Amino acid sequence: MAAVEFALLLPILLALFIAGLALSDGIACNRKVTTTAKSVADLTARYASVTTSDVTTILAASTQILAPYNASLATVRVSEVLVTGSTSSTVVWSRASNGTALTASSVVTIPSGMAATGSYLILGEVSYAYTPLFTYGAAQPMTLYDRVFMSPRMSDSVPLS
Repeated sequence: MAAVEFALLLPILLALFIAGLALSDGIACNRKVTTTAKSVADLTARYASVTTSDVTTILAASTQILAPYNASLATVRVSEVLVTGSTSSTVVWSRASNGTALTASSVVTIPSGMAATGSYLILGEVSYAYTPLFTYGAAQPMTLYDRVFMSPRMSDSVPLS
């Protein structure tokens, strides 16, 4: 009787185990995306001014943060924005890894009351094409995305030279 119960419950328990494993991997990958966005913005905000080489180094460091996930599937972008209103800002400069940078003067929406008009913010963004461990026949990757705004720490703005 115990063997029959085990045979009936094994597929259900195995399915729960695999679903739990896939879910926990997706949550871990999403956490890596959030940590990478925060780290890129934080590292840039620590400079008084940056060069193209500095930004390239910061973007390259993001591959270490995303490990063990494939960094070539991620678009990492860091930008400086000038706050022009309570919920809007314009891009001053932007650089990206594995994707396109924002164009200068393009408009970026910010959370209400985030910063005073005329101040600068550093924007770190990460987009990752995540494919679950077990796709169950659906091979479509889902896009994990996060963005973080940070105030410059060493100066009012972080100019790119």
